[in-house]
Amino acid sequence: MCELEQSYLERLFKPKSIAVIGASEKHGTVGRAIMENLLGKFRGEIYPVNVKYETVFGLKCYKGVNELPKSPDLAVVAIPAASTPKAIEELCKLGVRVSIVVSAGFKEVGEEGARLEVELVRKARTCGMRVLGPNCLGVYDAWTGVDTIFNPSDRQSKPSPGSVAFLSQSGALGAALLDWLAEAGIGMSKFVSYGNAADIKEWELIEYLARDETTRIISLYVEGVEDGREFLNSLRKAVMAGKPVVVLKGGRTPTGVKAAVSHTGALSSSAEVFLQAVKQAGAIAVDSISDMVGVLKLLEWFEPPKGRSIAIVTNGGGAGVLAVDAVEAEGLKMAVLSKETIESLRRALPSAASTLNPIDILGDAPPERYRVAIDLVVNDINVDSVLIITLMQSPAFDPHKFVELLLDIRNKTTKPMVLVAPGGEYTEKHARIVEKKLRVPYFKSPEEAVKALKLCAEWFEKKMKGTRYS
Repeated sequence: MCELEQSYLERLFKPKSIAVIGASEKHGTVGRAIMENLLGKFRGEIYPVNVKYETVFGLKCYKGVNELPKSPDLAVVAIPAASTPKAIEELCKLGVRVSIVVSAGFKEVGEEGARLEVELVRKARTCGMRVLGPNCLGVYDAWTGVDTIFNPSDRQSKPSPGSVAFLSQSGALGAALLDWLAEAGIGMSKFVSYGNAADIKEWELIEYLARDETTRIISLYVEGVEDGREFLNSLRKAVMAGKPVVVLKGGRTPTGVKAAVSHTGALSSSAEVFLQAVKQAGAIAVDSISDMVGVLKLLEWFEPPKGRSIAIVTNGGGAGVLAVDAVEAEGLKMAVLSKETIESLRRALPSAASTLNPIDILGDAPPERYRVAIDLVVNDINVDSVLIITLMQSPAFDPHKFVELLLDIRNKTTKPMVLVAPGGEYTEKHARIVEKKLRVPYFKSPEEAVKALKLCAEWFEKKMKGTRYS
């Protein structure tokens, strides 16, 4: 991507001034939500534009684009679809070179909407303007405070500054993922809902993020792409920059393909071919939102597994057996513990405990027993990652003491650890506490945890060996 295009994209995330076309104080409107979100964190100049108002949230409101005192770095257009080409034309004349069109009603609704979208892009190209959208939420940059998401802040959680970027063709799904990442305590660098991608394409955004210093991990939800070659090239560039790319594909079935077309007007190719190409480009292909969140937690909080050998520590024999089955089913392997580790486990654990992998520390195991076992296997050179199973229904298990005793171990290792805690309301509540305080990913089943470990291990193999995997 040329430097000029990069500078335009930079204005999406680092503008010094933003005009909101369709700004409002009326409750329940897109224009109000955007204004509230920008006023909450953005420290640059904000110019509301709406013919109906003199002021919006205490700021002078301009009747039209032509009345703005200067050309803003970024314009957010939140007006009916039919009026957007005219607004873009006026913004062009003012000198605006980057706009976000959040409005829906374009090619996703049919032939007339498609015609309107073509007109929108044509108007923008008369002055070299770049347009994100339409039919999107736009941008959230946790570092700069740019927030064009039109969901009210009391309903929409947003992650604090971090290193995970997320691109989404679906605004609603992207908003839900923001909630999940915020709940898990995963920090975000940038979020982009790009909708119909009439102008700015997903591959351009990936290339930008591959060079972005605040982004370490790139993730995206995509229904279809128009230029497969550019898309795959952008994935390769990100991987070559050392950044994992996690891809979730929507529209995998014939019915799903039809839904994708009606959603964003996306051209959704064969899912199998698409996913194989994504993997060959070096990205991580996931099957579901839960898989994506699990992988992001692992990549954000730990280094990826350096191999496929897993050690299991459990207070339930049956759960341990299921975990072993999952390990072998996913093509990973049970770690062969060193003689020193096995002997230390025998000395530290009750005689009835199993000191071979999986390490069964028995149903009456208090947190102190977990600490001893986990400390030993984490430091075993034959172990690449550790799967910890806690059946929290046991009266001997104190989740708060568990956190207290494992915090030192967690702070000293980058070797991946995952927590599996099967159960209901009590278990889930305390497992979330353990996850947040220890920054150890929590899964409800061994199968989910092992799958996340496998995907991350495969990515590391790909990165180190430069070979393809399927």
